[in-house]
Amino acid sequence: MIYTVTTSPSLDLVMQLPNALSVGGTHRACKEELRPGGKGINISIMLHNLGVMSTAFGFVAGFSGDELMRMTAATGVKTGFIRVRRGRTRINVRIKEDNGQKPQQTSINGLGPEVSADDIAYLVRKIAGLTKDDFLVLAGMVPPSLPQDIYSTFFENLKPMAAPKVIVDAPADQFKYVLKYHPFLIKPNLRELSDYLKLELADSQSVLEACHRLQCEGARNILVSLGKHGAIFVDESCNSYRISAPGGQVIDKTGAGDSMIAGFLCDYLTNHSLESAAYMAVATGSATATTVGIASKETVMKLRAQMSDHMDWGEALI
Repeated sequence: MIYTVTTSPSLDLVMQLPNALSVGGTHRACKEELRPGGKGINISIMLHNLGVMSTAFGFVAGFSGDELMRMTAATGVKTGFIRVRRGRTRINVRIKEDNGQKPQQTSINGLGPEVSADDIAYLVRKIAGLTKDDFLVLAGMVPPSLPQDIYSTFFENLKPMAAPKVIVDAPADQFKYVLKYHPFLIKPNLRELSDYLKLELADSQSVLEACHRLQCEGARNILVSLGKHGAIFVDESCNSYRISAPGGQVIDKTGAGDSMIAGFLCDYLTNHSLESAAYMAVATGSATATTVGIASKETVMKLRAQMSDHMDWGEALI
């Protein structure tokens, strides 16, 4: 079973403006959409779209928490959210504007609820019950209301001889807490990898060297997302691949990185091949980036088939 953890889930209100945003002005949206948000939730939704079941964990509160639980369940995802007493699930506003040139997006993120020590302990107990047959995905930022080393707490409470495979998709400031526990996979983007190592990563060779440094610190497999340029993947046997993204016009990048994790897991569970899983990850991320919302399985498989026709299955970078 796959379990995703989103420590700071949200409701995302996406509003489209017909013209450019002006500071201090009053605007009327021409289109709006409310989505369940948070990296782990996006991963669970994409997994469901691909036909793989998962359970989404996280903290929720208030009326916005009620709506988040309802909307997440409506996607078909099994939920294990923990309801806390104070505050409310954060509401994020995404303002998309048409300025006549390149479309822009302005984001305002909410604060989230207050989480108690008892709430944290309850989630820790849930995670501690996972076994070696499970996958645990720790996804997204840790909000100020939680201990910043909470991911370490999750790792420390896993059974030493029967721990699940753990995947981490989190900002660079979390690497110092998780790498020493040898996560099965980490998925930084180029900026996160650069921020953590305090290096400018301008080409494939520099990214590859950065991945080897992370492996020296404990990471087993590393998938570096490169946006429209695809990804670089380094596995635990030090095999390295540069994977180009399949074609298509980018419409909305929200959830694309999360979809990569879902694609990786879906393929790995079926084929038990790290290499194949990495290619599926890029296809799934590209599918979400080229559609509105989280992509359908049909869109994913169409792009995956394009890669099958034109792929270079092992362009070694070393």
